Parts: sequence; C-alpha cells; structure tokens
Amino acid sequence: MKASTVTPAAASTGSKTIADLMGLAAERHAERVAVRFKLDGAWHDVSYAEVGRIVSEIGRGLVELGIQPGERVSLLCSTRPAWTYVDFAIASAGAVVVPVYPTNSPSECEWVAGNSEAVAIVCEDASQVAKIAEVRENLPDLRMIVVIDPSGDVDDAVALDDLRERGRARDEAELAERAAAVTPEDVYTIIYTSGTTGPPKGCVLSHHNYRQVVNMCEEINVLQEGDLVYLYLPLAHAYALLIQLLAVDLGGAIAYFGGDPKQIVPELMETHPDYLPSVPRIFEKIYTLVTSNADPEMIKGATQVGLQVRALQAAGKPVSPELQAHYDRADEALFKNVRGAFGGKLKQASTGAAPIALEILEFFYACGVPVMEGYGMTETATVATVQTVDDHRLGSVGRALPGCEIRIADDGEVLIKGPNIFGG
Repeated sequence: MKASTVTPAAASTGSKTIADLMGLAAERHAERVAVRFKLDGAWHDVSYAEVGRIVSEIGRGLVELGIQPGERVSLLCSTRPAWTYVDFAIASAGAVVVPVYPTNSPSECEWVAGNSEAVAIVCEDASQVAKIAEVRENLPDLRMIVVIDPSGDVDDAVALDDLRERGRARDEAELAERAAAVTPEDVYTIIYTSGTTGPPKGCVLSHHNYRQVVNMCEEINVLQEGDLVYLYLPLAHAYALLIQLLAVDLGGAIAYFGGDPKQIVPELMETHPDYLPSVPRIFEKIYTLVTSNADPEMIKGATQVGLQVRALQAAGKPVSPELQAHYDRADEALFKNVRGAFGGKLKQASTGAAPIALEILEFFYACGVPVMEGYGMTETATVATVQTVDDHRLGSVGRALPGCEIRIADDGEVLIKGPNIFGG
C-alpha cells in the first residue's frame, strides 16, 4: 500500500526531487544569501544565483567526465560549502550521492566506496586523496578521483576548478534534462550507518523519501522561510543533510563553521543564526560555560521563574508585576548572556542522536533558547518525531511528523510507516 504524501509549503521551491531542487532555488531565491563562510577572519556571502551556477558547472563537469544516471559518486569531505555544491551537482546529474565520513580510515573508505560500487569519489584535499590512493587497487569500479583543494600530492586527481571549467563547455540544457529525467522513486543517496554487528550498512534513500521529509518538516515550521542556519554537524550524516535541504528549499542561508570545534560559540556570536541543529554535547558545554561560576540555587530559582513566564506567555495569559520583576532581574543577570552565547537571535535549536538532561532543556527554555528534541534514524530519512516551539513537552521527543504513523508493538518495538521510510 502506498504511503501518504505531504504537499510542499507555500514558500517551497516546489521541486519534485532533490535533483531539480537547487536549480529551482537559484531561480526563486536568486538574490538571497545561500551560503556564508569564513575566510581570513571575515565572513563572505554567496547568493543563490551564484550557488546555482557553481552547482551547474560541477554537474556538467561530471557529465563531461562520463558519469551516467544511477551511477554512484562518493563524497569524502568535511562540512563546508563545497560539500553542498557537490552534493547537489551529483544529484542534478542523475547520479547517486554516497557520503563518506571525513574521519574514516582508508579501509573504512574502501568499504563504503567499494560496497556502493562508486565510479568516482570527490575528496576534500590531499590527505583524503591519500586514503583512496592507498586502497585504490581494491576498488575496481572507481574510474576517477576529484579533489576540491588540489594543493599537495593529489596523485592523478582532477581539481574541482578544472572540473567546473570542463563543465562550462557543455550546454546547461543538458544538465537540466538530466535533472528533469530523475523520478521520485530513483535513489538520491546511500548513507552508510553503523549497525550493531559487522561493517556499516548502506541505507538506500530515494528522492521521494527526502522530498517528503522536507515537506513534513515544513508543515510544522521546523525551519521558516529565510532562516539563517549555523551548521557544523557532519553533512555525511542524515541530520545535517536534512537541514541543508530544508534551508535551500525555503531560501534560507547556511553559515558553515570554520572547521575548528573550539570556535563554534564565537562563530555563533558572529553569525547570529535563527536556527541551530546540534547534538547534546554542545548544549552541555554551553550550559557548563554559563553556569560554572554561578550559585546553583540562583540558577535553579531563575530557571523556575523563566519557565513560569514562558508558560504564561505561551498560553496568552498575563504575567503578574511581581513575577515580571523577578524575571527581569534574572534576564539582566543571566538569561540575556545565554541568548548572547547563541548569537542573540536564535528562534530554535534542535538536538538529536543522544539523550539530553531535562535540567539543561529547562534552563535553556527559561533563558529564551528553545532546544527541541526529535527522534529518527537514517532509515526514516533522518526523522520521524519532532517537537516544535508551539507544541512541545520538554523531555519528550515530540509527536509524529505529518504523514507519519507510529505504533508500539506488543514486544515494545517502535513501528513506523510513512513516505520518509527507506525502501530496504
């Protein structure tokens, strides 16, 4: 029986697949900022029109190198703008994206590239090329290596800039035809995820899976039109990938971290994001940072005051002058500094992948930094349940996404059905 589908939000590009998503975004959101990145101590912006041009050149370059629809192309790179450009380029050429964690060893890279029968691999730099060179004789399907940063010993790898130059020689219409020929049922990505036994298993996810989970998230306003997202999570993981797709579909901007985990908080303060996808350890670190020198009883009392005020505000009820005075003092002494640590504009943060302490969630919510939990797996195209600022219970992973059905089997197993569920 075919699963239910969810229609795109009004602000969506209206794409049918991930293959045509960036092309439509480049037209619809042309002058908006798509990408922010830090170089030489300054933040630089790239518009949607420019990103669309870059993606088109890479996509046409892949066609020039002989990449055929349905062939697998691995992507071995850390979170940076080039990851996004290459991801959309592979999809627009009708090929399948196979992410590889940049921390993987040569043998782990060999497993993912070999098991997926990748015919090409895009590497970030010489250090990643070296991993593939070490195991290349064990990869009979691999025809070519592309390198984003060609400095150093990159063997016979094709530089990404050279690939773009080759792409410019081909007609843009050719890539548009490739993208238009992709169907929702075609495979978009194969994400290798560690199981309980043996080597990582490739989770095969279709364009329909990810287009639908984007629609599902948009229906409950996980991200809103034009939001600025700060992204440091690995794009080889389903969580960051979904946020990337959501941002592009809604014309949002992604500020990519500079590569140093120690600079995440300073960069949050510099970029002032609206949305932060993260994992518990970052919230735990910030919680420790802002509370380590404070009186625990003061923290506890301020949190309770903040929670009371937030609850009254959410219910549309008046806050008494006495409670407001307590809140104002807590806000001046603590809350505003916490919001400042996240850039001062954060509307929502999301956390997943591991549990997070209720006291941390309550503290941040009291401060005006709502951290919402969700639950899902790679097999659910990232997510199946989520909390929203408008509908949440702290300590819960939220409700099922629109179009997603969940029940608990007699033995306690979680059973999930929906258009976001992989076909394997």
